[in-house]
Amino acid sequence: MERKTFTNSSGENFSFLEKKSENSNINLVFFHATGFNAKTYQILFEKLKQHFGNEISIYALDQRGHGLSTAQANPNELNSWQTFVDDGNEFLNSIEGSVVCSGHSMGSIIAAKIASLHPDKVSHLYMIEPVLYGPFESLKFRFMSFIKYNRGLSIADGAAKRRREFPAIEDALASYTGRGAFTTWDKEWIEDYLEGGTLETSSGVELSCSPEWEAATFRSSSMDTWRYLKKIKIDVMVVYGKFGSTFSAQARRVLFRLGHNWHSKYYEKASHFLPMEFSDSIVEDLQSYLKRI
Repeated sequence: MERKTFTNSSGENFSFLEKKSENSNINLVFFHATGFNAKTYQILFEKLKQHFGNEISIYALDQRGHGLSTAQANPNELNSWQTFVDDGNEFLNSIEGSVVCSGHSMGSIIAAKIASLHPDKVSHLYMIEPVLYGPFESLKFRFMSFIKYNRGLSIADGAAKRRREFPAIEDALASYTGRGAFTTWDKEWIEDYLEGGTLETSSGVELSCSPEWEAATFRSSSMDTWRYLKKIKIDVMVVYGKFGSTFSAQARRVLFRLGHNWHSKYYEKASHFLPMEFSDSIVEDLQSYLKRI
């Protein structure tokens, strides 16, 4: 994957990874999860490229406040994931031709909103472990966000307390391997996450996605998701796991009543980190799904 820079209409710079093939008939645009970065999914992208060859071009954006993107990221000014949608929308418009949108966790919600805005450009939507709750659950979260009650949100509080600096990247790797969210990750995935998500400092390395920004991102998931999901008429595939899934049972019941264009696959042995645990299966799923193009 080649690292490139995209400059938005405000003159802000975003880093992204690209593996472009001339005459490819699949343009896959991928959005990462909160706290991660495009490089985190390098293994998945390599497997996709090996499988599809010159049929596929892959574009993966480091979202605002993540990875190597340098766009302004003030935690006190982040109120909604719409900020990420606006960034992704401009990025999508820079890519010629029709695209397949995909993403993991928050990234899949960003991909879905963008797909709803571009029915003529986005041909398919592949969502991995979306952060999606039922309409009434979502209304509760939006209200909590409005009154700032979600300042006690446990996952956000945990992110805010995350260690920021390490003497060396090897220390960060040792700290993460086999622990917490990284328990089920192979070492190579963690290495890619750190390579794409740390910056050198005078005293070692630090996370490029600051704990404050990560926490603010978790707390700001207050978009009216269901309003735009109802507008999506293209073919959609949602894959999700069992352990720690952010795709609630209520959301599943409601979502698949929206129309015959919504499909799903359940991974009984997977967690929220499905791409890291079952990347080979994701490639196979995408192959079956993209045969519809």
